[in-house]
Amino acid sequence: MSMEIKGKKKTVTSVFFRYACFYTAGVLFLIFLLFLIWFVLEVTGEILPANHMEIRLNEAADQIRKAPRITKEMLPEGCIYGVYEGDGSWLYGTFPSEEIKQAWEKYQRNDIYTHGSGYYRFFVCDSGEVCIARYEIRTQFQNGFLEKFLPSPDLLMVCSFIVLFLLHTVLMSRRFGKYMKNRLVVLNEVTAKIRNQNLEFEEEHSELKEVDEVLNSLNQMREALKASLYRQWSLEKSREEQIAALAHDIKTPLTVIRGNGELLAEAELGKEEREYNQDILQSVSMIEEYLVTLNEILAEDEGESGVQNQTISCDALLELFMEQGRLLSSARQYPVVFDAKAVHGEVWCSVSQLLRAFNNILSNAMDYSPAKGEIKVSLEIKREHKGEYLVITVVDEGPGFTAQDLKHATDRFYQGDDSRSRKNHYGIGLHTAEKFVRAQGGYLAIENAENHGAKVSIFVQIH
Repeated sequence: MSMEIKGKKKTVTSVFFRYACFYTAGVLFLIFLLFLIWFVLEVTGEILPANHMEIRLNEAADQIRKAPRITKEMLPEGCIYGVYEGDGSWLYGTFPSEEIKQAWEKYQRNDIYTHGSGYYRFFVCDSGEVCIARYEIRTQFQNGFLEKFLPSPDLLMVCSFIVLFLLHTVLMSRRFGKYMKNRLVVLNEVTAKIRNQNLEFEEEHSELKEVDEVLNSLNQMREALKASLYRQWSLEKSREEQIAALAHDIKTPLTVIRGNGELLAEAELGKEEREYNQDILQSVSMIEEYLVTLNEILAEDEGESGVQNQTISCDALLELFMEQGRLLSSARQYPVVFDAKAVHGEVWCSVSQLLRAFNNILSNAMDYSPAKGEIKVSLEIKREHKGEYLVITVVDEGPGFTAQDLKHATDRFYQGDDSRSRKNHYGIGLHTAEKFVRAQGGYLAIENAENHGAKVSIFVQIH
């Protein structure tokens, strides 16, 4: 639906009115259909009219009066009767015992209404006997089986209408809901793209006027946000380039100062001059360390925008970790012991960021361990609550983490207390490591080892 929808826009009101008309037409059609079925069944005699017993009694009246003995076959099906002497004495019939006296009393009062839903019909026979028949005004099926097992036709028709009405209501509401959902899904798509800062997409449109107005507002917000982010990115890029250029330019006078200082150190100097020269060289070293830190911070920020993920097997990734560890161990002249277990599977990650994270953690471990200590690195697969993880654990023999360190070790520029603080550390190593690991969908676990020393683990989920 990225292309513009031409023609007159629909409104929610017009769509709702159209569906309301369809709904009303459907209800009227159901009523017409049920009446048609009722009419056909009545014409064909499958349904007897409500007064069919009364009609049959009228037709059989002469036969009943003249008959020497009245039988139930003379009466319509469903009627019950009783025959009395002229003085009210009971002769025979199908009345239940409790109704025999009641029916005669009704005859004496000429009251045709029963205590229930029926009526009485009185016949004075030529023989002087009195026949009282009780019948009901109700529809019924001609078929005896249907009459026995189904409710009355009128009740069945009402129940059928209710069921069909509810079914029609459900179907129409689902259809209307599906129509609106399909028209509103574009809003979810656009808001999701903007939420994820994916602003490079074509302008969306909808055939609904109200939805299209919201989309226009979202598109305006997208353009404004896009322009704002671009200005922000340009300012940050310009600032980083200026800082990087400044850091590079500072190296030139520092090189001159260091070179001259080293030349003076080889010359014949007095004790006081030698001390001054030594202070100059130490200050130059500190400035160089500051520049290295500044470059690391700039590299960290650049890493967030230039990440390229790839699929790599866990075996290949472990080889890269071990090679990185061996290189750092050789450069720092510090022993590193590897314990690599069998691994499997693949991970989707930025290999360069993971290696930088591992390098920061291993470098920190060397900085805080004693001169004759040993770094242990284990590589294995662990199952956590969210699945399987490739875990790289680095354990040093240093003082470990304090309670405060465990809370803030990954905070930017956090340097800890005096037990783990070093003059050449500025609190970006673990912060950068955690940021890179989280960017791969993993996490960093920081704790103290069982005996002594710090323990830092990288968890990368296996896909």
